[in-house]
Formats: sequence, C-alpha cells, structure tokens
Amino acid sequence: MKKAILILGIIASLVLLLAALVSCGQNLQPQVDKLTEENKMLREIAGPPPASLDNLFPPKAPAPVYLLEMFGLSGPFEGIGIDLQEGDIAGAKANFDAFQKQYIKMSDMVPEWKDKFPMTPVDTLGQALASGDPAKVGPAMGQVGEVCGSCHLLFQSKVFQKYHWPDFKIVKVNDPVTNKPMAWRDYMIALATSFSGVSNDLQQGQLDKARQHFKEFSVRFKTLPAGCAACHNTPRTYFVDPSVLAMIDQIGKAVDATPPDAKTIGELMGAVGNESCMKCHFVHIPPQQTKERWEKFEDMLK
Repeated sequence: MKKAILILGIIASLVLLLAALVSCGQNLQPQVDKLTEENKMLREIAGPPPASLDNLFPPKAPAPVYLLEMFGLSGPFEGIGIDLQEGDIAGAKANFDAFQKQYIKMSDMVPEWKDKFPMTPVDTLGQALASGDPAKVGPAMGQVGEVCGSCHLLFQSKVFQKYHWPDFKIVKVNDPVTNKPMAWRDYMIALATSFSGVSNDLQQGQLDKARQHFKEFSVRFKTLPAGCAACHNTPRTYFVDPSVLAMIDQIGKAVDATPPDAKTIGELMGAVGNESCMKCHFVHIPPQQTKERWEKFEDMLK
C-alpha cells in the first residue's frame, strides 16, 4: 500500500512538473517569437542581398537586369506625378497601368523579396486615380513611395556594393620602390608607412631616413592612378589631381631644405591627408568592408 502511494506521489509530482514546464514554455513563447523575428531582421539588415539576385546581375547575367527593370518601374511612377501636375489625368492613369504591370512582374523576380511588394498600396493608388480626387491621390502615392523607400533602405546600398563595386582583392599594382607586383591592400599599407615615416623620422632628427621615406611616398602616390585604372575606365580627376600632386612636390622641397621646414611639412601633410587620403577612403572603404564582413560572418548571416 505504501509503495503504491509512493508511486502515485511520484507520478503526481511528474505531472505537476510537466504542467509547470508546459506553462513556462507557453509564457516564454512570445519572447522566443520576438527574438526569432528580431534575429531575422538583423540578418536582413546586416547580410548581403539574396543569392538569387546573382542571376540578374553580371557575371551571371549579360547586363544588370534587375536595375534595368527597376528603371522600368520608377519611370511610370514618376510619370504619374508629372502628369498630375500637368492636369493630364489620362496620362496619369496610363502611367499607373504601366507601373502596376511592372510592379507585379518585379514581385516575382526575386523570390526572397516577394513580401516586399504588397499589393494593397498599389490598389489604393489605382482607386484614388479612378476617383479623380487629388486629395486621395497624394496620400496614396505617398504610401507606394514608402513601400519603395523601405526596401531601398534595406537593400539598395548593399546591391550597389555587391554588384557595382569591384573587389579590391583583384587589384594589383607594380610597386615602383621594389619593382614587384603588390596586392592593393599591401600597396596602401606601404604608401601609408612611407607617408608616416616622413614625420616620424623628422621628429627623431633622422633626416636621411625622412627624405628616403618621402621619395618612396612620392613615387608610390604618383603610381596610384595605375591602381585606379583597375576599376575606372576613365582617368581620375580627383584624389590624385594636380592640386594634390603640387602639394606633394612642396612637401619634397620643404623636406630637402636645410633645415627642413617642419611647420610647412606638417601643414602640407595634413592637407594631403584631408583632401586626398581621407576623402578617397570615405568613398571606397565602406563597400569593401561590407563585402569583407559578409565573407567573415557568412555562416551567421545565412
């Protein structure tokens, strides 16, 4: 009898424990769902564009197909606004029909983005245009614009960075100091080292070393356009322009002076850093680092 009571007690305890676990799980489920959704959103924000988009851009596609289709979407949408300003209601409706058709087409081009093309705002715009009431058309166009803008905010810059910015890893430059080919990253490190070496050795009173660093920096900087040509098919007219080259030549004269003009050297080096190095980095480093983050955290961003 005692044994049976003990077994029943154990069973009852297990039932209560199971009920508590189920209850706890139910209480935690909303939090789990929230974290799952937030994690999905964070991956979407930080991760690369969907892999299926590769099929719509070179090298898999002969042209930037998706970009061209996007032009086919934006054109008639902008045309609606232009026609309304001109009082051309028939033209606005024709542009809406073209926009709606292209919108539906594009909603199927990238499966992962299907939910980025809700139909309700588009239908609302069509109804507003059909009503002929300008007070309804403006807000309806704004709702469609928000759909476009929310998707662009997440993906537009990443598409630019992935498909329109070559990877610096493919760029090589023949280093004029060693006369050997050098990867772009290594070349930039060598350039920065020779640039910093000028001021470092001047501060330490090592004039011969400072002058040697300047010669290496000068010849390396003037070779930069060869690296630019790896991505740009026209000569660069900024960052390495004549005004910057003139400042570099002035640094050379100040370094060679006896004694070197430390004040002039510092001011000119600061100007080169601000007008060439820093501004070039502002443009080129973000897309390159974006690509490298996607590679480094590929497993996390899937």
